[in-house]
Amino acid sequence: GGMGKGGTLSLYINDQKVGEGRMEQTQGISLGLGGTLDIGADTGTAVDEEYTPPFEFSGRIEKVTVDLR
Repeated sequence: GGMGKGGTLSLYINDQKVGEGRMEQTQGISLGLGGTLDIGADTGTAVDEEYTPPFEFSGRIEKVTVDLR
């Protein structure tokens, strides 16, 4: 539907699809070729030269909240 107009969201855990749904609003700007929105690892271009992707988080993520307003 265009920039920011929504789309289908898929949730994966360890490469296994565990959920899917419609997101009515999406990010209205481009992240570029290497930009990603990740949780627990940076699979795109590094935001800083101090580390090398995927720079996986080795702890436990207790909760993730996404609030689209």
